[in-house]
Amino acid sequence: MYTIAVSPEMYTVLRQRAQQVRTSPDKVVEEALRVYFGREEQAWQHAFEGLIAKVQARTLPHSSAEIEADITAAADEVRELRRARRRTD
Repeated sequence: MYTIAVSPEMYTVLRQRAQQVRTSPDKVVEEALRVYFGREEQAWQHAFEGLIAKVQARTLPHSSAEIEADITAAADEVRELRRARRRTD
């Protein structure tokens, strides 16, 4: 168990809410944090899904083979640049 500090006013609100739902202030805080972090996770998930949709929309005109060829070419280019840098060092 951990201790957190809240203002006296906030604790009064917390205690009142706990009484309304017939539970302890600890449980109200725990549920509030669960909801808060759940929303944060949902916001992250929504942003990630939006990013995936953008990437898919941009790659839609290209075949998988074209994308794979570009990735392979880029990887080969990086390997060659690293080899060249090692030769000059």
